[in-house]
Amino acid sequence: MLPLSHPDRIEPDSPQPRRSLRPFWPSAAEVLRYGERYADLRDRRLAHTLILEDAVEEREEISAHARITCHVHRRWAHECIASPMHVIPVTGHRWCRRCEAEASVAVDELTGSVTVVCTRCRQTLETAATRQIIRTCRASLAAAHESRRARVQAQNSASAAA
Repeated sequence: MLPLSHPDRIEPDSPQPRRSLRPFWPSAAEVLRYGERYADLRDRRLAHTLILEDAVEEREEISAHARITCHVHRRWAHECIASPMHVIPVTGHRWCRRCEAEASVAVDELTGSVTVVCTRCRQTLETAATRQIIRTCRASLAAAHESRRARVQAQNSASAAA
């Protein structure tokens, strides 16, 4: 599996984003540290991505909001973004500041559309946090589709070989 591309990390007092010099691949120690938690997952690409994102988040190379997986739910981010656990009023994630109300997220896996709407005023939220949610969900959808495609292809290859 190819390494995931993550946003540039912006260092304090640095005018330009810069790439971390450390690779995005988890070290053997990080795989041991995080891997046991995901050993039972059937989707090995999901497990690998969870381990990878746990490691780079711990190294502060990505924000928790930039992850395409959710370590709490052990799922692709788009599959659990509707959980109340993902409402963060302080940052504005799934939160309408105007109404002080939770926002709902609808993810259409067929079309790839992601909408975030306030549950009180029914307005689509136009905030940086909402744009982050949409980017994350779209990237999560793409990774999940690729994972499913690869799994089906491997199953078909195994069936043909048998």
